[in-house]
Amino acid sequence: MQLLKVALENELDLTLAYKKSIKAAELIGLSRSTQTAFATAVSEVCREVIDKTHDGLVTLEIHNEGERHHLAAVITYRQSESINNLEEGFQYARKLVPIFLYAVSERKGTIQLKMGIPKAVGISKTKILMVSSYFEHLEPSTPYEEVRQRNQQLYLINEQSEQALQQAEYLNQQKNEFLSVASHELKTPLTILRAYTQMALKTDCSPITLSHLKKVDDQASKLQTMITQLLDISKIEDTETEYNLEATSSKQYLLDMRDLIMQLVPAHQLLIHLNDDSTLYIDRLRVEQVIMNIIGNAAKYSPAGTQIVFTTTLQANGEVLFSVKDQGIGMSEEELIKIFKKFYRVESIIKQYNGLGIGLFISSKIINNHGGKIWVESIFGHGCTFFFTLPVYKD
Repeated sequence: MQLLKVALENELDLTLAYKKSIKAAELIGLSRSTQTAFATAVSEVCREVIDKTHDGLVTLEIHNEGERHHLAAVITYRQSESINNLEEGFQYARKLVPIFLYAVSERKGTIQLKMGIPKAVGISKTKILMVSSYFEHLEPSTPYEEVRQRNQQLYLINEQSEQALQQAEYLNQQKNEFLSVASHELKTPLTILRAYTQMALKTDCSPITLSHLKKVDDQASKLQTMITQLLDISKIEDTETEYNLEATSSKQYLLDMRDLIMQLVPAHQLLIHLNDDSTLYIDRLRVEQVIMNIIGNAAKYSPAGTQIVFTTTLQANGEVLFSVKDQGIGMSEEELIKIFKKFYRVESIIKQYNGLGIGLFISSKIINNHGGKIWVESIFGHGCTFFFTLPVYKD
């Protein structure tokens, strides 16, 4: 069972190691001469470790070996060519303690100094915990010790943070791998399902059957969109997304997309206002994905028959500003802050509107990767206006 640790970096650490070894032996109940012999042996070995090695550490422990207990100092260090088993400090320590063990494995050295604890002392788990607790709550006795203690606390906090970060990264990687594999595996049977459904829609069948087939096709289309989004999110987070960037006329690009946008919102009044032509350097399919997602959301959360206004404006700073304004349900300030977070969905509308809550997250990543910005303004109950910018291409 461990009692305490002391890092070995400089001569001041010898004093700490000596004092704490003396105190540990005293609290265990060893005689004054035994305390001195044990602490001196520890300090002699520590001196050699500090002078000739790196990353030294001394740990005081209680070892239970059969019916005997030992007070042990376990000193570890990173081996160097200049130290060996015959160092003067090691030789002197051998004379002071009955058990001296030395080993080197993969350039890491370990030395164990052991002093037997007489049965008359009455060692017990309660006493060991008491000694350990004493050192755990011991206040620093010198400014140097206080600094070392604070450094040790910071080191432990940093180590825990790094472990938590590594664990989070591992879990995120596993999740993305699952999403990627699952999405790929689901795409093939779903494509076949949609193909047969669309073939069946072209055959002569009763109105009831035709209605059922349309519903199947609609739901399969929604599922296909969700699968595509899941695949996108795994690629984006693993930085595997490849962009096929090309110089593009903004006005012609959006005019070519007009019919597709109109089909997306057949139940709404879509107004499109385009600025004078600008050249953008974009992945046409990815930016189309952003536009269709934002306009699709505007239609989803707006009553049928209301206006959706899509506008582009060339700004003085050399960016094209895109905006999509609707007359829908709007969002609160709290919702505005979270709307671009992955898997975020407003609790009050989850039952009314389907979705995964990743469309806007993917859109934000695409725009950011194009060197633009994306944001939203809204008054709860009075609609939303989504904005994003793309830089004008310069040869």
